[in-house]
Amino acid sequence: MDFMRVELFLAGRYLRPRRNVVSLITFSSLLGVTLGVAVLLVVLAVMTGFTDLMKAKLIETQAHFQIRAPGNYAIGNYEPILREVKGLGAQAAPVIRNPVLVQYGGNALDARCLVMGVRSRDLVERLKLDRALKAGKIDLEGRGAVLGEPMARRLRLHVGDKFIVHSANRLAELVKFTEGGKLELNRSGSAFLPLELTVKGVYSLGKYDFDSTVMFVDIDDAAELFNLPWGSATSIYGWGRDAFDQRGLIADLRKKLPRCRVSTWEEDNRQLLGVLNVEKRMMFFLLIFIVLVAAFSIANTLITSVYQKTREIGLLKALGATDRAVTGVFLLQGMLIGALGSISGVALGTLVIAFRNDILQLASRWTGAELFPKEFYYFNELPAHIVPQDVAFIVVSSIVLCTLGALLPAWRAARLDPARALRYE
Repeated sequence: MDFMRVELFLAGRYLRPRRNVVSLITFSSLLGVTLGVAVLLVVLAVMTGFTDLMKAKLIETQAHFQIRAPGNYAIGNYEPILREVKGLGAQAAPVIRNPVLVQYGGNALDARCLVMGVRSRDLVERLKLDRALKAGKIDLEGRGAVLGEPMARRLRLHVGDKFIVHSANRLAELVKFTEGGKLELNRSGSAFLPLELTVKGVYSLGKYDFDSTVMFVDIDDAAELFNLPWGSATSIYGWGRDAFDQRGLIADLRKKLPRCRVSTWEEDNRQLLGVLNVEKRMMFFLLIFIVLVAAFSIANTLITSVYQKTREIGLLKALGATDRAVTGVFLLQGMLIGALGSISGVALGTLVIAFRNDILQLASRWTGAELFPKEFYYFNELPAHIVPQDVAFIVVSSIVLCTLGALLPAWRAARLDPARALRYE
C-alpha cells in the first residue's frame, strides 16, 4: 500500500513538472481526452434522444398495436373486435386511413395528404389530440376536419375555410387500360362526388411527416369518401398497459382473432428502429477513434517524460524501486490523464447538451443555413437523452485506452539501467 501511494504521488508530480514545455504537452493530451469524451457523449445522447423521441412519436401516431384484415381489405364490422380487445383489458378505436387529393384555392391540387377517419370521442380519449391543438377545436361533426399545422400552412387554410378532397382510389376507377395497353374511360365505373370539408381545428404533434400529411375526419365521412360500408374500418388502433411489454396481450389477441393480422408498433417500424440502433453503434465505433488519437498523444507525452526524467528514474531504481513500481508510475500517469479528461469531458458534454438548441440556432444564424431542418428529421428541435450506462461506458473506455497508451513509455522506463541512467545524466 505504501508503494502504491508513492507511485501515485510520483505520477501526479510528473504530470505537473516545472518545465513549461512538458506541462503544455500534458495539457494538450488532457484536452484531447476531454474533447473526445465530450463529442462521444453529445453524439450518443443526441442519437439516444432521437431514437427515444422517434419511438414516442410512433406510439403517439400509430398506437401500441394495429389489427388489420388479411390482404389489406376493410374490416366489415369492427364492433366484435373492439369487444375482444376491451375484454383483454386494452383499449381500441376503429380507423379508416387512405390517401387523398386535396383541392384548394380554386383548382390547386395536393397529393401529399392522408385522411384518417376516426370517431370524434376517440380523438380525445384515445389519440389525445386535444393536447396538441393549436387553433380551433376538436369537432368532426358537419363534415369537419382537423389538419396538421404544416399541412394547413402549405394549403393556406385556416379555421373555418372549406376545401375539397378526392378519393385517389375512386379516381383511379374512372379510367382503365385496354388489352392493347391503351388508356380509356371506364364507362362501367360509377360516378362519384368529392367530399367538401370545413377546417375545424389545427394540431401539431411535433412529428413533421405526420403533421404535414394527416388530416382527421369523421369515420362515417371517410367511409362515404372511400365507398366503404358504414361500421367498417381499414384497421383497429389499440393501446395496452405498456407499449414496450405487450407480448402476452398480442399473443392472446392472435389466438382470439386468428383471421386478422395483429402487429405491434415495433414490428411495423422494424426497419426504421433497426437503422437507428445500427447508426448509434456505428457512431460510437467511429468516434472512439478520437479518444484513441488522444491515447497516442498521451503515449508521446509520456515518452517525452521518460527521456526528460531519465536521471530521476535511474535514481529511483538505484534506491530500490522495482521495474513493476516504475511501470506503475507511468501507467498511473496515463490513467490519471484519462480520468481527469473523462471528468472534464463529461462536464463539457453535459453543458453542450443543455444548450444544444441555442448553439444550433446560433450556428444557423452564422452560416445562414438551417442545420436541423424538420422536413428531414421530423422534429421541431434537436432531441437528446443522457443514459447513465452510456456515460459509464464512455468513461471506462477512455480510461482504459489512455492507460493502454501509457504501456510503451512505462515499459521503456522500466528497462532503463540505473547505472547508465546516472552515468549519462
